[in-house]
Amino acid sequence: MQDVFADYISSLSAKFAHVETSEMGYRTDFEVLIKKIFEEINVRRIDHDPKAEQHNKPDFIVLKNDVPILYIEAKDIGVSLDRIEDSEQMTRYYGYTNLVLTDYVEFRFYRNGIRYGEPIKIAEYNLKGRIIRQFPQNFVNLAKTLIDFSQSQKEPIKSGVHLSKIMAGKARRIRDNLRQYLANDSDINTEIVKVYETIKKLLVHDLTKDAFADMYAQTLVYGLFAARHEDDPQSTFSRQEARDLIPRSNPFLRDFFDHIVGPNFDKRLEYIVDELCDVLSHADVSELMKEYYKKDLWGNTHIEPDPVIHFYEDFLKEYDPDLRKKIGAYYTPVPVVQFIVRSVDYLLKKDFDLAGGLSSTTKTKNGLHKVQILDPAVGTGTFISKIIRNIYEHLIKTGQKGQWHPYVLHDLLPRIYGFELMMTPYTIAHLKLSLAFRDTGFKYFNDRRLGIYLTNSLEESGIQQQGLFALGLAESIAEESKAASKIKNEKPIMIVIGNPPYSGISSNETEYANKLVEKYKVEPGGKQRLREKKHWLNDDYVKFIALAEKMIQKNGEGIVGFITNHGYLDNPTFRGMRWSLLDTFDYLYSMDLHGNSKKHEIPPDGGKDENVFDIQQGVSILLAVKTGKKKQGDLAKLYSQDLWGKRIKKYEQLNNSSLENIKWKLIEPRLPNLFFKEGSSAKLEKEYLKGFDVNELFVRNSTGIVTARDAVVIDTDKDSLLKRIIRFSDFNYSDNEIRAWLFPNKQNGKYLAGDSRGWKLATARKSVIDEMPEDLIKFISYRPFDQRYIYYSPKMVDWGRFKIFGNFLKGENFGLSWIRPMSTEYKFDIFISKYIIDQCYAGNKSAGAGISYLGPLYIYNEDGSRVPNFKREIIDKIEKIIGKTSPENIFDYIYAVLYSPNYREKYKELLKSGFPRVPYPRNKEEFKEIAAFGNELRSSHLFESPKLDQFVTTYPVDGPNIIEKIDYKNRAVYINQNQFFGNVPEVAWNFYIGGYQPAQKWLKDRKGTELTNGDIEHYQKMIVALVETDKLQKKIDEVLKFDL
Repeated sequence: MQDVFADYISSLSAKFAHVETSEMGYRTDFEVLIKKIFEEINVRRIDHDPKAEQHNKPDFIVLKNDVPILYIEAKDIGVSLDRIEDSEQMTRYYGYTNLVLTDYVEFRFYRNGIRYGEPIKIAEYNLKGRIIRQFPQNFVNLAKTLIDFSQSQKEPIKSGVHLSKIMAGKARRIRDNLRQYLANDSDINTEIVKVYETIKKLLVHDLTKDAFADMYAQTLVYGLFAARHEDDPQSTFSRQEARDLIPRSNPFLRDFFDHIVGPNFDKRLEYIVDELCDVLSHADVSELMKEYYKKDLWGNTHIEPDPVIHFYEDFLKEYDPDLRKKIGAYYTPVPVVQFIVRSVDYLLKKDFDLAGGLSSTTKTKNGLHKVQILDPAVGTGTFISKIIRNIYEHLIKTGQKGQWHPYVLHDLLPRIYGFELMMTPYTIAHLKLSLAFRDTGFKYFNDRRLGIYLTNSLEESGIQQQGLFALGLAESIAEESKAASKIKNEKPIMIVIGNPPYSGISSNETEYANKLVEKYKVEPGGKQRLREKKHWLNDDYVKFIALAEKMIQKNGEGIVGFITNHGYLDNPTFRGMRWSLLDTFDYLYSMDLHGNSKKHEIPPDGGKDENVFDIQQGVSILLAVKTGKKKQGDLAKLYSQDLWGKRIKKYEQLNNSSLENIKWKLIEPRLPNLFFKEGSSAKLEKEYLKGFDVNELFVRNSTGIVTARDAVVIDTDKDSLLKRIIRFSDFNYSDNEIRAWLFPNKQNGKYLAGDSRGWKLATARKSVIDEMPEDLIKFISYRPFDQRYIYYSPKMVDWGRFKIFGNFLKGENFGLSWIRPMSTEYKFDIFISKYIIDQCYAGNKSAGAGISYLGPLYIYNEDGSRVPNFKREIIDKIEKIIGKTSPENIFDYIYAVLYSPNYREKYKELLKSGFPRVPYPRNKEEFKEIAAFGNELRSSHLFESPKLDQFVTTYPVDGPNIIEKIDYKNRAVYINQNQFFGNVPEVAWNFYIGGYQPAQKWLKDRKGTELTNGDIEHYQKMIVALVETDKLQKKIDEVLKFDL
């Protein structure tokens, strides 16, 4: 063996002497060495993958009887192994049981990611001199250690965190391998493709192959974990044993493991799964889970916070940190869940005379339990788990603990249900509920299943897909769906509870789901269809509320307890939904938990507001009660409450509150919007409605354009945009090259990167080649005071509003831009443009502004003549008061009124719904004076006023003019360390237009770019315009004098 090592070091030294030798240059010698070492135990197969690093795999695998016994990760001579040991790459290797890290002369050993023993050096190197000096005294020790390390018994896993890292590593390996298999068409992949197509066909219809690989890997690994949790910690553990350990309370997971242990399971995954089984056989899972319990001040141990979920969080942190950030999709905070569960329990006692509340065993005339409970988006089972705990504690308080075992079998399991679409949370839910029962002392289900089903709540299922796949997994999924359908259709569901998903672009576009929300796409009263776009009503949470409402209607009585997106409370588009809920239920309790970072919500005390989840979307709790006693045609009583502040404060309030001790505000929702929030008085509303609607005044108007690819067709520089379009249509570049250039951060999914249902890059390139790019580059008002260039072609812009916006290209024109707020938290604003506009021009859509509209002052005819774009009846009424006047004067009057701070304050609640209404002028003199102010505003905002050339600011320091870091201090706006705009008034710096602060946003949008001379002048003109706007607003209020 000494000679083998000596030959190895000699060959290494000869190659190392040449500076151009790469890491790959040493691999053949290394492979020969490893083979010689392992011949001693009759191991002759060493697999070496030159591309292993690209796939996050070790470089060498030593196999005995086709089973891996050792993995080796090799680095170039000279690479710091200390640095590699601390790198992200090593965290991936928790998934490998026996791993060696080497730079060809030093060897480090790791078992399940933990350093094992001491490193062994067989040589040392001098990088400058390019020489290697051998340590022959260590040759035999290394050979013996490598063999012993690959064959030694496994140590027990002593930490839950360590186990989560190992499981995450194994899951990553399974996922990454599956993604490779599914990317290739090969007969060897037939079985796994069949499983993928089964899940896609029967459950998740938009499931991508990557997402399936993720789902499959997590379910497999967590299924093994769940099985081991049921096992004797002293016993052996294997795939086959895992299948037998899965409790009968979880039939789908048993069938899934029939697939795992079956003859068709992918042989390429077997050894990874068997390695994990080997690890789990050395882990007392039940004991390790106790790490996730907590002790109170008195030393008593509690299950909270949820041990299963917190172990899963540790797992996700290692498996996929990005997915970990989305844990809110799985986990509802305990204080929220407990509040909803307590409230439902209280309402059952108060409104339905059920003294036992959730624990009631009362039955209907048909002999069915009256209090049937469903969580239609059960996730990991948090709500059902809390209900179990609530009922158990009730029995203890009433001295009936001895009833618990028969009670569970005969009066609880038959009436609690949960539906879940995704396999991983479904698996976790079963594990968590088994634990919840076990913690109460209940262990034996007597072959009863838990009522948690793998199915899509928003699908009318129950019909088996005949001829899809013969038996096995497909049949199991179909059976789950069939059983769930029976619950939906036959069980008298009285309680619908949970945290349904929020997704503006729904993944549940089934006929059944879309039909559910049709009843919401109406005006209050249900007789007329909504006139505006209704896509927000397609959000998943709306569909789940509609499903819950339908179930309670069908039952004739019941309670809905949900936490959802809070958008439906005050978005005008949801008025039909609000009417339906008011019509169906007797009482509605709405607790707005706020926390909407998109809207920048500010509590009444001016403090900080935080979400109870780690999400941007604000949320609210809905408790809806139907007793069956309300008269038909009457609307529900609506009780409202707001919870503001930091997350911990909200948790404390929810923990310490119950439905009966909250100071609810009785709200009387008023037509036409029926907001679930306090609104303005009827007298004020009557006064406001006397004015004219700007959306009616401008006969022809349109929402701003949506390009669907701003970064491609919009630019601040005309030449850059032209060059981009010319390159886009240059067929010297392939479609893939153009795609990688323009859409570098987009992944292929349902469509190729950058493509959409209505736009395909390849087709667009062929179309654009026939156009004259120079002629199609136009100005666009992109944001307030931010005019850019757009390639304005229907072949490149999805919704260009070409018919209306053509009126800005045929001759001189300008138009009023307004918004219809999508949230009552959004402050009203307007602006002006003489160009086409973007959909977010006059308002920050992501902050709740709604889409920007633009009404042109003039409409151009084919012959080049133009006519005012005003509704004649409104103009006649104005001119009856003030006499004949020009369209420009009328525009200026409207513009000034809508800029009045007092107008905005007085009608602020009414301006949050619908389009703005303008009071008719009281007399000719007032009209003339106000219109003059409007004219000044218009000329300032269009950069046509000579006042804008009289700068109030300075730009005193020469330099690179590159915006690096923006900072406002001492009335100076710094763009980098040395250069700044001086004497910038605070009122201009903080001034808002449409949810934006133009003096700040204009610079932020150009961060990293060099300002031209024109840019520097433009910015200083903008500051003058903002200062002038503030002055003019004060003057307007002196004349209009709105009573506040």
